[in-house]
Amino acid sequence: MKCDFNKIPKSTIYREADEEAMQKWQREWTTSQNAAATRQYFPTIQHRARSKIKLTPKMTAVLTGHGMTKAYLQRFHLIEEATCSCGDEYQSMDHLLFHCPNLSAQREVIQQQIGTWPVRKEDLVSKYQKEFSAFVNAIEFDDKQQTA
Repeated sequence: MKCDFNKIPKSTIYREADEEAMQKWQREWTTSQNAAATRQYFPTIQHRARSKIKLTPKMTAVLTGHGMTKAYLQRFHLIEEATCSCGDEYQSMDHLLFHCPNLSAQREVIQQQIGTWPVRKEDLVSKYQKEFSAFVNAIEFDDKQQTA
């Protein structure tokens, strides 16, 4: 049996190849042992593909959970102590986003802007991207953790 590929529109071939690639990517994304922090913001590949979020070093650190926090630096033996400068907790990304008293003023601003808090991480990048970006940019990832 002979297939005549000239009779199949190129757009159909491209669309089917694209759909197959997205399905494969989603399977790998779902089953990967890596990227657990990023999956909280982008549970599906479609979420990430639709996102127009501006990636800055700070935003990348927040979305991946890599770098900039004391918890991360301690994990790689770059610092000895991972307690936040607020003295309350281990300085993880979740602590900075949701609990750190040093960021209460910035957190209050985003709470007023979006209403409900805490909010799902995927909603921060899909529904409240502008407000979330402003909040992330206000974070000082050094020992100062000053309010703006």
